[in-house]
Amino acid sequence: MGRTFYIGRLFRIEFRLHFTWFIIFFLVTLLLVEPNYDRLFYWLLGISTSLLFFTSVLAHELAHSLVGRANGIPISNITLFIFGGVAMMKHEAGKPGAEFRMAIAGPLCSLVIGGIFGLLLLIPAVDGPVATMIRWLAIMNGVLGVFNLIPGFPLDGGRVLRSVLWRTTGSYIIASRIATWIGQGFGYLLIFAGILIIIIRPFDMTWFDGLWISFIGWFLSISASASYRQIIGREKTRTSNDIELDSTDYTVLPSEREKKD
Repeated sequence: MGRTFYIGRLFRIEFRLHFTWFIIFFLVTLLLVEPNYDRLFYWLLGISTSLLFFTSVLAHELAHSLVGRANGIPISNITLFIFGGVAMMKHEAGKPGAEFRMAIAGPLCSLVIGGIFGLLLLIPAVDGPVATMIRWLAIMNGVLGVFNLIPGFPLDGGRVLRSVLWRTTGSYIIASRIATWIGQGFGYLLIFAGILIIIIRPFDMTWFDGLWISFIGWFLSISASASYRQIIGREKTRTSNDIELDSTDYTVLPSEREKKD
């Protein structure tokens, strides 16, 4: 992935930051700042909320990693980058059941985190700007969980779909090919939707919303193709020797337009 920075280790799994993460961290922090309060206060609140959100993304990837490791899939590291997070796996799941469990773990983790933040809003003492930030975290974790369940490979939902197709067809390659086609199609759809948003600006959306959605679509389409090539290359390698090649599990951030009320 290029230049990354080591930030820590948990459960024997390295956490790293890609240099592009600092761009999205800055943009999310700008989105969260509230100019109606003291300047220092709202910057600290914005930075804290942004850090909590990306900690949630790490938790999403960590859920994938721990379930994967429990199913015999070694995880070398988790890296945050501009489009979300990625877990580097030593190899893919060997059975469709393991693939399903690993894929579903991340979105479920995000939905649980979103629910916890939602429950915090029920505490009477939680109000004002702190309540606004907690509400944003609840919404964004919910959106993160639901968005990544969309059945477009290499999103988690695409991996869930592949596990079902794998069990149905009995062929990992056929299941991967179909999931890749769907993932590419979804990516192209997002690119087209983003361009439309830039042109017509529906529902008070901005040109940046459209640009971000198009970039996500572009990233998904090329990631789907790259992941499939990686799978084919691994299968060819497996026929000639026992060398293991790294694989990747992506978590993609949805549009950042969900702002504070």
